[in-house]
Amino acid sequence: MARKWTVMVYLAGDNNLSEECVWAISEMKRTPLSDEVAVIAQLDTGIHENPKLAIRGGSGSGEIRREMTRLRKAAFKRAQEAKLAHNKKKMRSGGNYKAQYEPPAPLSYADVIYKFVEECIGTRENPGPFRADHYMLVLGGHAGGILGDFLSKEEAGGISSLSVISLARLLGKINRKLVGDKIDILGLDSCLMSMTEVAYAVHNFVKVMIGAEGFEPTAGWPYAEVLDAVNDAARYASKDGNEDVKDLAREIVRRYIHFYTDYQEAGVSVDLSACDLSQSVYLTKAVKYLSQVLRHFLPDESQENGQAGWTREVRNAIILAHWEAQPYKREQYTDLYDFCERLQYYCKHSEVADACQNVMNVIKGNGYQEQKKQVARPQTSLGLKLRGEELAEELSKCTGFVLKSCYSGLTVQYSFGVSIYFPWSEEIAETEWVAALREYAGIYFAKDSEWIYFLRDYLNATQRPARKGLGEPDFFNDRLTLGSFSVGTQMACTLLAHREITEGSITREGSITREGSITREGSITREGSITREGSITREGSITREGSITREGSITREGSITREGSITREGSITREGSITRSFENRISTMRNPPTWFYQCKELDAVPTQNPNKRSKTRKKSPSRTKSKSKKGRYEKSRK
Repeated sequence: MARKWTVMVYLAGDNNLSEECVWAISEMKRTPLSDEVAVIAQLDTGIHENPKLAIRGGSGSGEIRREMTRLRKAAFKRAQEAKLAHNKKKMRSGGNYKAQYEPPAPLSYADVIYKFVEECIGTRENPGPFRADHYMLVLGGHAGGILGDFLSKEEAGGISSLSVISLARLLGKINRKLVGDKIDILGLDSCLMSMTEVAYAVHNFVKVMIGAEGFEPTAGWPYAEVLDAVNDAARYASKDGNEDVKDLAREIVRRYIHFYTDYQEAGVSVDLSACDLSQSVYLTKAVKYLSQVLRHFLPDESQENGQAGWTREVRNAIILAHWEAQPYKREQYTDLYDFCERLQYYCKHSEVADACQNVMNVIKGNGYQEQKKQVARPQTSLGLKLRGEELAEELSKCTGFVLKSCYSGLTVQYSFGVSIYFPWSEEIAETEWVAALREYAGIYFAKDSEWIYFLRDYLNATQRPARKGLGEPDFFNDRLTLGSFSVGTQMACTLLAHREITEGSITREGSITREGSITREGSITREGSITREGSITREGSITREGSITREGSITREGSITREGSITREGSITREGSITRSFENRISTMRNPPTWFYQCKELDAVPTQNPNKRSKTRKKSPSRTKSKSKKGRYEKSRK
């Protein structure tokens, strides 16, 4: 019997997700699998380095440990045999073989995943044991969206991870050398990955992408539910394989949200969406036109752009729509559909409204129109009207970028399936100490959609000017400035890099890293309470569902996630609050000035009231200091 589906799951658990990754495998084993479905999982933890398990449904407790022990012993035996073979070769040469035994060089992170897929399915010329009609690749672990690390893990030298660009290259290599066609479903069991930028980066190599716009619980996907859906897809397969793939993706989204609905009682909010990446180019074109239209209203008001009276109104509408739209990751990312819907609601300019409707139609599908009260809009022209009409006709062929988008809970209820990078001000990128916009400008979607140009104009047009003062304007270095004014509690806190914190919570051994503060020695981890020294206790343990008890660190913002963010309040535990170190941060001004003048009120002489008689104040004897006391006083002040 030909195999219908092969599901390959890579679990990056060499961090605080190791327990959840083991639980995920136990969920997979709990599901009886059809003969037409093969499931293979590869687990990376601090104890096991990438053993590959063929999942057999219906296994009992203890099966994982027994199989892992067998794999570990087999790996040790292979290493010993290689060393023995080297020694025998040296003996046969009469001791003249002077080369020392060296273990195989470690593979790169991307090569580890590639080798995993290769061992599962092989190539078309040399098929592997799990070759099938359809393939689903699921990558589970930490992630931070387009400008964050992906599948980060602990290593001796620090944190290792992939970027979205390296992920795209990996998928392209799998596509060309192994699958021979696009991967049917790419599952991103991690936070913040359902983004226009991520979809565009991988759209040439994947048919359907499943991911979350917001934060995921640490428990991740309910794999028993997911594999049950795969069983049904194999059992009821039709002749139209592409539609079967889409139907399976929709069903996975539905079952994921249904599973987490009960966790509303614990205050858990989740979202998940399935995106048809064949429609990614349509979405990019729609965003490009939106960028071009909005940029007409963002120059300085002193500049002539033929839109007198409209610049301020549209600019303010953009700000208000941005303010109200569904945010993610401390307001760095925004739901694209919700932003367009809010902008269309507030802006009366016809071409702005049409550009927003184009984006909404591509996301929802051909011919989709939200049922709204008809509002009379003035007839204006930017010179883009004809181009917009031609684009609308081209986009009418779009069948819908988002196949299915669902949510559960309070905080992500305006999630419509795909987000976009949309910061309030220029920030520091998490992956390195450079401006985030500079890193973002190198992404294909940013350039092809011209969204990077809109962001630059938007941030320039909405930035508050420096307060007038004395002398020439001054500024701090970029590293300090961008960190000081980040919205919310950014993980890349530049102030902390300029002074030593002696409170005991942030040191060289326990420093805040790219995604939070995971170190091998540090006691403040991404979730705030898991360390190698053993801080998981009954009073503060993180459960499978991602909840934490009274002694833990979760707040209303929900920081216990796979992205591992520090919340806006900044606190991690009652004893080790990071908020003490953030006392000089400005988090209320959305796009503050980066230049400043010296305060002209500092040395200003107050204007004396002419009607008030001047009096000479006599010094009190008690205020008079001796020469010796004065010197001592000045020294203490120094």
